[in-house]
Parts: sequence; structure tokens; C-alpha cells
Amino acid sequence: MKQIKLLVIAMTMTMAPAVMAQSSTQNVLQLEKDIEMHEKNIKDKETAIKNLEERIDSLKSIIKDMESQKKTLEKELKNEVKIRKDKFTDRDEMVYDQEIVDVLYNPYNKSDVDEALRSFEGMETKEVIKKRELVEKYGEYTKNLKEFLEKQKTELSKTRWTYQSSSTDAYKKFEKGLKGTKYWKVYNKKEKNESIDYLDRVLDKVMLFKNDGLKDERKLNEAINMLYAN
Repeated sequence: MKQIKLLVIAMTMTMAPAVMAQSSTQNVLQLEKDIEMHEKNIKDKETAIKNLEERIDSLKSIIKDMESQKKTLEKELKNEVKIRKDKFTDRDEMVYDQEIVDVLYNPYNKSDVDEALRSFEGMETKEVIKKRELVEKYGEYTKNLKEFLEKQKTELSKTRWTYQSSSTDAYKKFEKGLKGTKYWKVYNKKEKNESIDYLDRVLDKVMLFKNDGLKDERKLNEAINMLYAN
């Protein structure tokens, strides 16, 4: 029995180096196999990165071209907007000259004013649209000025139409009241701003009447009658 045990031990000792050698060989082979796998993965990823870089370069070129096209379109758009604006300005000014300006050149007439206001519809030109207020207030300005002059006519008749210097109460009241009329601010700035031509002519007569000493009833009547034209 003892001999058998010794034989087994001897065999085991003889086989151990061979088993260890075989195991070591397997580990090396596995490692080499793993290395090959990793090398393949590395090459695949390097190839994928290179392909992406090529696509990025291609896209950069496309983007650059698109940006160039965008800039060109922006220039063209800006030019189109300017041309459209210029043509709209020409159109609005033409409509104003043909359909509106005569209303302000002639005595106030409600139906003419209403029609002129409709002509402003669809306009975009600010400088032309600003003139709309004059048309809208034409009737109001006319009524207010007429009421003022008629009241002054009654007051001045008490002076028997004698000459009034700038120091008299009658003159001061007339001048203060005139400057308080609704149209006065427009008239006073007519050299720089748009105004109502017809009312300008009325007030020109009123100013002549005032500067002449408020004594000529005929001149005052002429101005008042202009406000009764229609």
C-alpha cells in the first residue's frame, strides 16, 4: 500500500510541469486572442473616427456654402424691402396728392373729408399717415375758429370798430384768444410742418385784420365767410 502511494506521488510530480506548461500556453493564447480583438476594435474605431472627420469636413464645406447663400439672400431681402418701401412711399404720396391734398386746399366739406380718410387705408408711409390727423380734425378746427371769430366780432362791435393798439384790452384778448384756438399751433408751425392750406389762408386774413388794429370789419367778415363756404 505504501508503495502505491509513493507511485502516485511520483506520477503526480512528473505530470505537474506538463500541466503547468499547458495552462501557461493557454493563457498566452487567450491573451494574444484578446489583444487581436482589441487591435481590431482600435482599427474599427480609428476607421469610424476618420469617416466621421471626413463627413464633418464635408458638412463644414456645405455649411460654409449655405452661410454664403444666406448672406446673399439677406442682401437681396434687404434690397427687396427697400425697393418695396420706396414704391409704397411713391404710391402713398401719389394717392395723397391725387385724392387728399385738394380736400385741405378747399373749404371744409364733410363728405369730401370722409372720402379722403378712406384713401388713407392701406398706407404704410409714416410721413403721409401723419397728415391724416389734419384731415380728421379739419371740421373741428373750422368750427372752433369760426366760433372764436364770431364771438370776437360781437365783442369788437362794442368798440365801434375803432383802431386798437397792441396795448389795449380788446387787442390783448383777441390775440390771446386767437392763440388759444385749436388750429393755431398748426398754423404757427406751418413753415416746418404740414398744415391745412385753406385754414392757413383764413388765418392769414385774420392776422392782417389783427395787425391793422382790429378796425376793419370787412376783413374780419371775409375771414368768417370763408369758414361758411360749405
